[in-house]
Amino acid sequence: MRRLAPLVCALVVFALAGAAAAGVSAPPPQFPALPGPWTHITINRKIRGEWHTLILDRGRIVQAGARRMTLLESDGTMVPIDLDDATIVQPQGLGMTVLDLRRGMAVDAMRIDGGPAVRVRIRVFGARRLRAAQ
Repeated sequence: MRRLAPLVCALVVFALAGAAAAGVSAPPPQFPALPGPWTHITINRKIRGEWHTLILDRGRIVQAGARRMTLLESDGTMVPIDLDDATIVQPQGLGMTVLDLRRGMAVDAMRIDGGPAVRVRIRVFGARRLRAAQ
């Protein structure tokens, strides 16, 4: 039993180090529930024990590509938002990726500490509501 405990501890340390090296991490936080209309919100929030700045933008896509999209917010502000392979496109049940984002979609985007979007939530496909697409 005395030899088993150090062996288990060593295995756990190696497994965690391997997961960190492979880039495995916990998923980003969900979108916070925000009542009422909004276009841009900056929130300081603890994520996994550390303070981070969440940047939320809501608007309609005017330009979309594999690495960047531009939103037109309801106050007239144009916001460029970087995307990457780790960006989660919601609703996830539809199996969409950043390559499925199109001009005219109404979306919410979440960035952490000014990085690329970690989540993009599609609210409306053009003139049709998302519910009609499901």
